[in-house]
Amino acid sequence: MTIPFGEPEPTDALLNKSVSSMRLRSWLDTRLRQLAVAQRIQDARSLRSEFLLD
Repeated sequence: MTIPFGEPEPTDALLNKSVSSMRLRSWLDTRLRQLAVAQRIQDARSLRSEFLLD
């Protein structure tokens, strides 16, 4: 998996953070959200199989 750093950009003086840092944070948040959703799906499947009545 490649982390999309992009080209270095100047610092945003108002936020005192670089634009690439903000982009990385956004990408990480999105990826973590995707992983959390996938984990919930896994958890739901395992719960369903645990309580499956034959």
